[in-house]
Formats: sequence, C-alpha cells, structure tokens
Amino acid sequence: MSLLINDLKESYLKWLRERIQYKEIEDAIEITTPLLDRHNDYLQIYVTQSKSGKLRLTDAGYILDDLEMDGVDVFRSPRRKEIFNTILNGCGVSCSKSKELFTESSVESFPQKKHMLLQAMMTVNDMFMTARSNITSLFMEDVAAFLEQHDIRNTPNISFIGKTGFTHRFDFVIPKSKDAPERIIKSVNSSSKQQTSLTLFMWNDTREYRGHGSELYVFINDSARSSAKDNLAAYDEYAVRTVLWSRRTDVLPQLTA
Repeated sequence: MSLLINDLKESYLKWLRERIQYKEIEDAIEITTPLLDRHNDYLQIYVTQSKSGKLRLTDAGYILDDLEMDGVDVFRSPRRKEIFNTILNGCGVSCSKSKELFTESSVESFPQKKHMLLQAMMTVNDMFMTARSNITSLFMEDVAAFLEQHDIRNTPNISFIGKTGFTHRFDFVIPKSKDAPERIIKSVNSSSKQQTSLTLFMWNDTREYRGHGSELYVFINDSARSSAKDNLAAYDEYAVRTVLWSRRTDVLPQLTA
C-alpha cells in the first residue's frame, strides 16, 4: 500500500507540474492551473513582486466577481460573511477592499502559499451552492449541525502538514477514543473528478503522520445532484469512507464510538 500511496502522490504532482502554465503579462506573472471552477474554466492566479522581493499572489477578484454575477454576495448576509471569513482564515488568505483573494509569500514559501490560495478559491467558489433555493447554508455548516445534533465531539477547521510540506485543511476531526481511531472529515458539495483527486492527494499526503488507523470520511452533498459512481469508487480504492448526505445516519455508530 505504501508504494501505491507514493505512486499517487507522484502522479498528482506530475499532473500539476505538466499542466500549470506561466505567462508574463506586463508587471505580473499569470499562472493557469489545471484546477477548474464550477464553469469548467481553469483557475488562474497572478503573481507580482515588490522591490523588497516579497511576492503577492491574487485571484484578481475573479472568484467574488463571478459569485456576485450569479447572485451570491458573501458580504450581504452575516452568515455567509462568517463562512467566508472562516474559509479564508483556514487557508491563510485575505480579501482586499477591491474583493481580491490574495496572500503574500517569499520565493521559498511560494508553492505552499499558491496551494493554499487555490484551496481558498475552490472553497469560496463552492459558496454558489448557497444561492440555490433548496440549500440555505454552506454544506460544511450542515455537517457541523449534524455532528452537534448527535453530540459528536470534534474540532473544526483543522490543518495538517503533509509529507510534501504542503498544509491541507480539513473540516473536522473527531479525536481517537478507546473504541475508535481518529476520524477526519472533509465535506464536498459534489464528487467531481477534480475534487476527488484533490481530496485523495490531501489525504495521502498527510495520513502517515496521523497515527495508526486514522480514517478519512468524505461527506458528499447528494441532495442537489447525483454523485458520479466512478468518483465514489476512487475513494474506495484508497480506503476513504464516503458518506452520502442522504444516508448520513448510516455512519453514526462509527462517528460516535
């Protein structure tokens, strides 16, 4: 299994290296990544360098502008604003007055900072789901309410450093007990191929540092769309437990142990 884990890591990193494109535009570098937004457009970030050598990485305002065009203003609702700030704080990302998502770094910390900015962009982009009439909160909040309802003790919004040195943010961790190992939870609004690949990379990069038997549970929102069976099968291949929201009570015995 350890060889398979290493193969997965190398495959993911090779995929990133081969598909990321760098282009110089005026006083900035445009980076086009293979990661997709909800329109299936490639996510782009822009990098500038100050005279002191500090790098500034930004989405140039794309994510929030795109949400607003589709009727989602994260600042209009106190609840959405709280969710938005939680996402940014968890990734070490800020929001400028011009509504850019950005972070600053040195050349040495650039890979990690770029990774965290992209995580923030993807997660904030997912807040589009809050505009749907049948969904009143970010899915992560629904999962939090489910854990609270069943008195499942947990720590929210936690980050782990992986073997690659990247920091990965997970939504909740349920501590180890005498009857069960540590259980880590990631909530996703869909089981897209991109989201599945990213989640599996995050988990396999950190699992060996989490102690013997640590488990990942991926809660998938299947209330608004069907979940692709091949993506669910990919989780099974790496011993990740998938939890369809419509069947969430099935895992209560494992989470309350």
